[in-house]
Amino acid sequence: MSQTFFRQHPGPERPMALDGQPLPLFIKYLDCIFAAIAIVDFYNSLVLYPALFTPAISRYLFLFHYFNLLLVVAALLFLVIFPVHWHRIEARGLQNSGLRHAWLTGIIRYWIAVEIFNYGFAKILGTQFAPSYFKNDSTWSSLSGLDLTWNYFSYSYAMAVIIAGIQIVGSAFLLFRRTTILGIILLLPVMVNIVLIDIFYSIPYGALANAILFTLGLSYLLLLQWPAIKAFFVQSLPILPVIRLGGIKNVLRISLAAYAFAFIYYVTTTSAPGSLTGKWRVDQLVRHGDTAKVNDWLTDSMSWKNIYLEEYGRAVFNPNPYVVETGRAMAGTYLYERDKRTIKFELSSHTSAANTLYADVTMLTPGHMKWKLIRQKDTAFLLLTKIPVDIHR
Repeated sequence: MSQTFFRQHPGPERPMALDGQPLPLFIKYLDCIFAAIAIVDFYNSLVLYPALFTPAISRYLFLFHYFNLLLVVAALLFLVIFPVHWHRIEARGLQNSGLRHAWLTGIIRYWIAVEIFNYGFAKILGTQFAPSYFKNDSTWSSLSGLDLTWNYFSYSYAMAVIIAGIQIVGSAFLLFRRTTILGIILLLPVMVNIVLIDIFYSIPYGALANAILFTLGLSYLLLLQWPAIKAFFVQSLPILPVIRLGGIKNVLRISLAAYAFAFIYYVTTTSAPGSLTGKWRVDQLVRHGDTAKVNDWLTDSMSWKNIYLEEYGRAVFNPNPYVVETGRAMAGTYLYERDKRTIKFELSSHTSAANTLYADVTMLTPGHMKWKLIRQKDTAFLLLTKIPVDIHR
């Protein structure tokens, strides 16, 4: 992109485009596209949406929707016709592109600011990430991506306020031309993160569309500041003196990255085999010669219904077939010895001290195994079936 139509250091009263210099047609189109979106979204956020919550005017909602349709049509005509008209009259020297460019980018800045203001104040005042009581009593695997996200962020009000503070301060900076780039620097990482959450946690389309629009708008405003940003990184120098170590510095950099990768890779090699890890349903439990009955788990916490073997050595023996009861379950660590086909467990519960258990493992068929479980002088026999679990991957 040519730097002839941008100012690297705009004066106090001059627009971003150089006075008297033509703007490229694609910049005109982007100005008009984002400004048209901004006007329609302004109307929806500041007029139509509040009307839904105002009983006195709710009977006239059809008029508000009708005007919204007219506004959308007008916006489409504007972004199709106006950039070409603007470009033609500018070519004849009849227009100051800088002033018009400043007006349109100002609309974009104010639009993004007011929309993100809404999200920031919603977090502080509790309309976003409000507690959901029935979701608190739901198992996490039954929750949608939206519910999981909502519950996660509602766990800490302080964290929500910090995010809201960044959104509010960044939006306030967008309202002033001199601090626009600072507002972009604050808001763009937040919005990119929100877009990624919305995509990968299956947040409803409306929220995702808004997040994408705000992110694209901020990215466009950042693009307009590119010459100034480039000049800053090229011309600015670190204030600290250079430490000269020759080629050792690069070797050190590569070594640190390689060590981090190697260590984590080593940890992955210590995981138990996939045929062993997972959620296992106890189909039969025989202890002291007696076979556990279907409802024994209600009174006997040692009558396990599900056993969970995690990849990196954590185990949970749970009596409740429906949900993990931390007060009754036994939890701890395990170590699988491949050669002996035995598992050593170190488990404890809220009501018992640590216990050491040993299980001789016989893999009957894929997804089915038999244990001879020894605990001190007690021996139990278990038949286990692996249960597929949806872990949202």
